[in-house]
Amino acid sequence: MSIPPRYLDRDTAISLLAAQGFNHLDIECVLDLTGPVHRHGAPVWPASAVERLAARAWWLHKNEIGLAMPEAA
Repeated sequence: MSIPPRYLDRDTAISLLAAQGFNHLDIECVLDLTGPVHRHGAPVWPASAVERLAARAWWLHKNEIGLAMPEAA
């Protein structure tokens, strides 16, 4: 059985990235490159895409940005 994709609203994605040391320009870049998609009429970002791109930041250990957060959107 596959796990359904998770999505992040803009505020949740920004909070996640800021907590990992991303500045506002880095955050906007990640958000631009990973979405948004529209679900139920609202813009959201695929959590797996945000996590995968953010994990490429040179200052993070590759497992450091795991999605240990509540479900969003």
